[in-house]
Amino acid sequence: MSLNTNMMKLVFRYTTALLILVILLASCEEKQSEEPKINTCIPTGVPGELVNAEYIMPITSGQVKAIIDSYLPFNTFDFEELSVEVYSVSYKTQDKNDELIPVSGVMFVPVGIDNLDIVSTQHGTSIKRTDVGSDNFLNAIDGLLMSMQGCLVVAPDYIGLGESDLLHPYLHAELSANAVIDMIRAGRAFACDREISLSDRVLLSGYSEGGYVTLATQKIMETEFTEEFDLLGVAPMAGPFDLLGTTRSILNQDSYENPALLAYLVTAYNDVYDWDRLDDVFQEPYASLMPKLFDGTIGADSINSQLPNSIDSLFLTNFKQSFLAGNDSTIEAALIANAFEGWGPIAPVRLIHGTDDDIVPFENSEFVYSSMLANGGVSVDLVPLLGADHLTGAIFAYELAGVWFDSLRAND
Repeated sequence: MSLNTNMMKLVFRYTTALLILVILLASCEEKQSEEPKINTCIPTGVPGELVNAEYIMPITSGQVKAIIDSYLPFNTFDFEELSVEVYSVSYKTQDKNDELIPVSGVMFVPVGIDNLDIVSTQHGTSIKRTDVGSDNFLNAIDGLLMSMQGCLVVAPDYIGLGESDLLHPYLHAELSANAVIDMIRAGRAFACDREISLSDRVLLSGYSEGGYVTLATQKIMETEFTEEFDLLGVAPMAGPFDLLGTTRSILNQDSYENPALLAYLVTAYNDVYDWDRLDDVFQEPYASLMPKLFDGTIGADSINSQLPNSIDSLFLTNFKQSFLAGNDSTIEAALIANAFEGWGPIAPVRLIHGTDDDIVPFENSEFVYSSMLANGGVSVDLVPLLGADHLTGAIFAYELAGVWFDSLRAND
C-alpha cells in the first residue's frame, strides 16, 4: 500500500520543468482542438465503450529526453525519435453492481508508427480525485515514458478517481482490473476509429497500488479473457500482494506512519461489500469521519494529519483482537479473495521491489513470487532493488520495466 503523493515526489522534480517546456513549445505548434471522437468500431453499451477522447497536446521524445537526462543521467531508456499525442479519455466500465459507469484515463499515442503494441500503466495510491493522469498527464509520467518507446499507452484513473465520483474500490481485484481491461478496449476502439494499426500484443506495468492492480489484471485476463488479450510481459512493482499478511503486520504494530492506507482499504471494502461495519472497526470520532475523508476531495497528507498513528487509538480493541486471533472471517475472507494465492501466471512476470521499502514491505513480492512458482507460474522473476525504499525504488523500477519491455518486444 502506497501513497502516490509521496511516491512521486522525486519524479515531480523533473516533471515540473517538463510541464513548463511542453507548454512553451505547445504554444508554438498548437494543433486545432478536435471534437470528441465517438467509438464506431465496437457496439455501445458494453464494457470498454469509448465515450470520447479529448486531444490535449503533442510532445516529442527530444523534449522528454532532455528533461530526463538532466535529472537521471544514468537512465538507459531507449527513446525513439517520435512525437506523441496526449488524450484525456472517457470510457465505460462496470461498477460493483455490474452497472456501466463512466470512468477516465489518459492515453499517449505515437504518431506515424504502424503495428503499435499496447502498454497499460497503473498508478500508485491516489486518494484525491484529481491526482490522476486525466487531470494532468504528468501524473502518469511512467506512461509517457513508455510511449516514447513507440507504444500506444493507456493509463486508467480507476473507478472513483478522475471523472468518476464513486468511492474508489481500493485494492479490490476485480473492480480494479475491470477499469484496466476496459481502458485497453477503449484504446483499441480509438485506434480502430482513427485507422491506427495495432499489434495484438499487450504489456502491463504498475507501481505500488498499481503493481497490485497490474497483477490482478493479468490474473483476470488469463482466466477469463484468454482469447482477447495476448500478454507479452507483466511488470508488477512494489505492490501489496499479500493483503492478509500485510494487514496483520500493521495491526500488530504499536503505531503506523500512514494510517490513511489501512483506513482506505477498510473503508473501500466496507463500501464494495456493503458491510456497514465502520463503527465496528474504528474508534470514534474516526468511524464517523471515514466517508468524508475518502470522498475524493482531499489528499493523503491531509487525511494522515486527521488520523492517529497509534493503532489502538484508531482501531477498536475488540476488532483488533478478533482479527489477529483469526475470528473475523468476513474481513479475512475478503482479503484472501482479493489476493493471488492458488494461481500461476502464463505470461512472463517480472516483480521489481526495493528491499528496504518503508511503505510496502519487500516480503509482499517474496510472498507472491513463491506462490506463483508453487502454482505453476511459467516465467516468473523477482528483481530486488538492494537498499531502495519505496520512493527511490520507483525510479529504478520504472526504468527496469521499460528496458525489459523493450527487450521482450525486440525478441518476440
